Amino acid sequence: MVKPFAGLVGLLFVLLGIIGFFTHDLFGLIHFDIAHNIIHLGIGAAGLAAMRTEDTAVRFAKVVGVVYLALGIIGMITPNMFGIMHMENAENILHLIIGIIGLYLGFTAQTIQTVKLKSKMN
Repeated sequence: MVKPFAGLVGLLFVLLGIIGFFTHDLFGLIHFDIAHNIIHLGIGAAGLAAMRTEDTAVRFAKVVGVVYLALGIIGMITPNMFGIMHMENAENILHLIIGIIGLYLGFTAQTIQTVKLKSKMN
């Protein structure tokens, strides 16, 4: 379940990064600028690379979970991200959803792997 998450997040962010070079605004929901596009492409590439193995996908889910949950919370509190870039409410909600799912999958996948290993040992 973690590998498909990494791949789906990777694909989503690569697409957002590419779309951002052709428009500044996606249906009034997501604002794009050069920094957004580069970040989206980087996260997207990392997600696509992480889906190769379970361990890297788990690590990706955990990191993305923490970072995007924090981005979502900060974006709700200060939409201009302390003057760095502007975040729309739809972006904040997307970040919160990705962050929560990433944390859930990253930490439950590790727990499930540990339980499986312990059951094989007994």
